[in-house]
Amino acid sequence: VGLEALVRWRHQERGLLPPSEFVPLAEQSGLIVPLGYWVIFRALKDMQALREQGLAPLHMAINLSFRQFQDSQLLPTLNRLIEEHNVDAHWLEFELTETAVMRRSDQVRKTMEALGRLGVRFSLDDFGTGYSSFMHLNSLPIALLKVDMGFVEQMEAREENRKLVNAMITLAHNLNLEVVAEGVETTGQLELLRSFGCNQVQGYLISRPLPMEQLLTYLRLEASQADASQSG
Repeated sequence: VGLEALVRWRHQERGLLPPSEFVPLAEQSGLIVPLGYWVIFRALKDMQALREQGLAPLHMAINLSFRQFQDSQLLPTLNRLIEEHNVDAHWLEFELTETAVMRRSDQVRKTMEALGRLGVRFSLDDFGTGYSSFMHLNSLPIALLKVDMGFVEQMEAREENRKLVNAMITLAHNLNLEVVAEGVETTGQLELLRSFGCNQVQGYLISRPLPMEQLLTYLRLEASQADASQSG
């Protein structure tokens, strides 16, 4: 269904660092804005590369900080990158946190509306871990909710988690929102989410994060298996 762009830092001494090791510092220092633009650039470049390899287009989800949405250069920069890489904006998805939604910034809302007119869609990341109200959700052009992996990973062991995830999915559907479950690692979790009507899942059960070369191999294999099943 799609991909998510995940940033990692290849540190000379500490090796490959996850976002939790450096993104908070980037937020505090203001470097999160140029970092965000670099991630957008790489994501669109990779989308172009996948298309040039003859692969079917996939949605690309990109995490953006609240500061990025406040930056006046976001819209012109995205327009330029879309044109440079010949990417259809309808395949782009920007993820916000619940904290960003709660701030209710007019600038964020206006930027989202302008991006939405380009075709970009929006999702609310790590749903259930913050304090968002559904009134705020209805005031923003959000199309998807992403259920945090903290709720998903305990579903098989805890009935409370099963009920909570089921309720989240039902509520989202009642608001005409699609649902993505994060952190799916077992077939048991997948079957439960299917029974709840979850629209999409992501996690190690589907694939671990992959660099570009391995991603190309993975997608080609998936495409060939799909062709084989259709012809069979």
